[in-house]
Amino acid sequence: MELIDYYKTKQDFNMIDYYTGIKEELNVNEEHINTIAEDRRFNEEILNNPDITDRQNRFANYIIMGMTSSASNDIYEGQLSKVFGITNINTKHGWDANDEINNEPYEFKPTKLKKGKNYFGTTVSIRDDNIDIIHHKRNKNGYNNYQANFVIGIIDDNTSEFICIYKFKENILYMDRITEYYKAKERKVGRWCYPTNINKCIELSKDYSEKYYYWHNPKYHSLINT
Repeated sequence: MELIDYYKTKQDFNMIDYYTGIKEELNVNEEHINTIAEDRRFNEEILNNPDITDRQNRFANYIIMGMTSSASNDIYEGQLSKVFGITNINTKHGWDANDEINNEPYEFKPTKLKKGKNYFGTTVSIRDDNIDIIHHKRNKNGYNNYQANFVIGIIDDNTSEFICIYKFKENILYMDRITEYYKAKERKVGRWCYPTNINKCIELSKDYSEKYYYWHNPKYHSLINT
């Protein structure tokens, strides 16, 4: 299959100042940004109450287990849809949400970390088992796939607070994902997951002169290097 680079290469931008107008503050729905953290505190208070019933104890534990699970981030994906004010998609494979006004799909990568860890350098993974996934052939019909957004949200593992949220255009990853996919196949890697992080996405956004958006929790200001 012939590969088509739908996006401009680095050489096309040799004379452009990548840093001008590339970075913009992200508007988030403040009503929903702290919901999960507040719910976690509420349920932790329940568990600290010696007078609760066994059922209350179980329910509170179930909720906290869902928030802290290393196997699933579904709760945070649904909350990010509310933070962005868009429609959540509950299907197992495909996009995680869609901005129905602009018909722009979203892929969310919420990532739980211990406080003070390397928020910008921590790897998030995209499962690229086959080339069709990279070519946007999953859940494609009805969506403006080439305007898709890729969101990394860093979460404090101890409190369930959002530390920072970054929104990129998914197309910045396109050629790099293809390159790394074929490298993995040459190494005969079985189940391949493409690794990226906030720092890498920022650099790719600059390379392609593609605007990206950020939100930083002011509570973590001293721990976030901008």
